[in-house]
Amino acid sequence: MTSQPLGPPISSSSPSPTLANMPLQREDDIIPSSGLEVDRTATLSTGSSGRVSPAQTAVDVNAAVNGKEGKEGKEWDEQTARTDEETLRTVGRVGGQAEIQLSQKRKWFLLFIFAVAQYLDIASYSGLFIFTDAILNDLGILYESSSWIITAYSVTFAAFLLFWGRVSDLYSAKPVFAWGFLGLGITNLIISFMPNQYAYFVFRAISGIAGAATIPSAFRLILAIFEPSELHIALTLFGLSGALANVTGLVLGGLFGFITAGGQMSAWRWFFRFITIIIVPFSFAAFALVPKTRGDRAGEVTTSREKFRRLDIVGSFAMLSSVILLILGLTLGASYGFKTAKFLVPFLLSWPIFVLFFIWEARLPEGYALIPPSFWRIPNMTLLIVFALAIYPWWAVNQLPLVERFLAVFGEKPIIAAVRMLPQGIAALLTAFIIPPALEKLGSPRIPISLGMLLGGVSYILMIFTPNGDVHHNEYWRWTFPAFIIGSGAAMMSFLGTNITVMTSVPPQMSGVAGALLQVSLQVGAVIGLSVQAGLLTREPGSFMNYSNVQASFWFQAGWSFLNMIAFLIFFRPQKKTNGETEGKDGEKVPVVVV
Repeated sequence: MTSQPLGPPISSSSPSPTLANMPLQREDDIIPSSGLEVDRTATLSTGSSGRVSPAQTAVDVNAAVNGKEGKEGKEWDEQTARTDEETLRTVGRVGGQAEIQLSQKRKWFLLFIFAVAQYLDIASYSGLFIFTDAILNDLGILYESSSWIITAYSVTFAAFLLFWGRVSDLYSAKPVFAWGFLGLGITNLIISFMPNQYAYFVFRAISGIAGAATIPSAFRLILAIFEPSELHIALTLFGLSGALANVTGLVLGGLFGFITAGGQMSAWRWFFRFITIIIVPFSFAAFALVPKTRGDRAGEVTTSREKFRRLDIVGSFAMLSSVILLILGLTLGASYGFKTAKFLVPFLLSWPIFVLFFIWEARLPEGYALIPPSFWRIPNMTLLIVFALAIYPWWAVNQLPLVERFLAVFGEKPIIAAVRMLPQGIAALLTAFIIPPALEKLGSPRIPISLGMLLGGVSYILMIFTPNGDVHHNEYWRWTFPAFIIGSGAAMMSFLGTNITVMTSVPPQMSGVAGALLQVSLQVGAVIGLSVQAGLLTREPGSFMNYSNVQASFWFQAGWSFLNMIAFLIFFRPQKKTNGETEGKDGEKVPVVVV
């Protein structure tokens, strides 16, 4: 985006002004406000160079650009009419107009495409809870390995998020999204014809790689095409598509339960084909309508060789290897014992590779590392990323065994089993509308995040003490239904608190890394929960049909939730902020968002 001066030109002999000494004019003199309010006299923190401090968050910069000068009608001063190129480039991405100007109809239709992509990413994951038993029987998968029916997708999805985010930054988000979306459709079609477990696992993992490409690229495109004043609703709608998919994916899968044919006409095979039927036309629409973005580092990276070096292939491969080995070890250990070589070899190998990843990242110069070392120095960031591991497992750990019990133990139809899970989706959706304004009033995420984990653990206690896991004789309404309402709403409360805190605590140049890394933590957490549960369900004969096995896995999740809550309360350090300000390095006031 070409930088434009904010006022009349000045002579070349004049000193280069910066935002540190530039008066913040009336809102109608500069770019449209994004709706954030800050102190009228707020200024940006600068160092001796006079440039914007890298400690500023995207929200901080946006708020300062949209600030107000107390004196009405004050004219631009010729000595402060122009910012230097670097400062204007930093502010323009978050506080100025949209990078790419599109008609209203086109950009909202593109948002619909992005939301469909995220919906199908998650629905193709959650919908399989309905078909786990059918796939297990059709492909001859041992029950000890049944969690890989779900996690084969999750592992590669989580491992490749950061890589695709870097590709979107360096090249263009359009081909990453469009080809990833089309690839997801094609691999789902191939999966629907797979005759054995090995082919299924391989192509399910490939589909995870394709699905991972759609998330960071969609986020990058949303930021590029929407005006700052529109971003709030655009990002909210995009996020809600994922929340809806988590449970409605079960209902979607339940509808295919009416198909009773076998072989290549099985219900689960048609579920994958239906996903392809939806994806293909939308992916072609993406090729035609999604604009091509300019890489965020296009100005400083001009050669293909330099771009390739900045992809950090070594770091990406190390992250992928460590995640896969860790999950493989946990899965095999839970299934075959934690003293066997099947657990010890991959589990012990994963940690040295994980350590080598951080050593490698620390050696790379700025702009070359997949995760900049400075990211971990942001207050509370390490705590929040680790905390996020326990959020998604709340849904995964109860949905898988309970849906299987509804089908196999109580003989219910798939659609009825899916409808029984609907309260979780409704509670999460309602919480998504309530919590953001509540967080704004509270001013700190400490209470909602910790309370969410506490109630999530309590809800598992309710499910544990459900008599024999029964759903008849009003036992579902007495125990399971309130547990779904309380727990799902609480998990969404923790998710929103964590997500908002992470994204408002990072500088603009780290927002993509922060979003991708948070998603990695969420996905890996779900895989860890399912892997441990797979072993606990084989603790005694009967697998999920024996409710004592299910109770054991629920005790694990409840304990994880309580431990997470305690750790968060102990280690979380709220930032000292008063009246929407904090002090910069040189004692200057800096506008902040209280989180």
